[in-house]
Amino acid sequence: MELWAKVGDEKVKFQGSFKSVMEQLLEKAKDKEATLLSFHTGQKERRRFKRDYRAAKKDLVQLAKNYLAWSYLIEIRKLNRKIKELNTKRKVEPKKSAFYENQIQELKKQLEEIESKLNNLC
Repeated sequence: MELWAKVGDEKVKFQGSFKSVMEQLLEKAKDKEATLLSFHTGQKERRRFKRDYRAAKKDLVQLAKNYLAWSYLIEIRKLNRKIKELNTKRKVEPKKSAFYENQIQELKKQLEEIESKLNNLC
């Protein structure tokens, strides 16, 4: 995705995945006004962007917050499912218990990071 926006008084180009563009936009436009100039992306992302942009009342910063909150919730659910799955494997295979325990700890750290990002948005 490529997004051109006017943040404050300067024109800025954001490039990358939809999620990374929204993160960059939020970072750049913390307390400033952001106006959409143009964007280029595939058909599915374009439709999603337009739908979410209208839902956010044509406010780019609100669009970014809404999208990132949704995205972080999806990641949290994925990590929780993986942790649950590894816990059941750990109980079934006691010989590999330490290996699964290390993976669970790493996933819990990732989960905490994503939860802190989500809390910073709200």
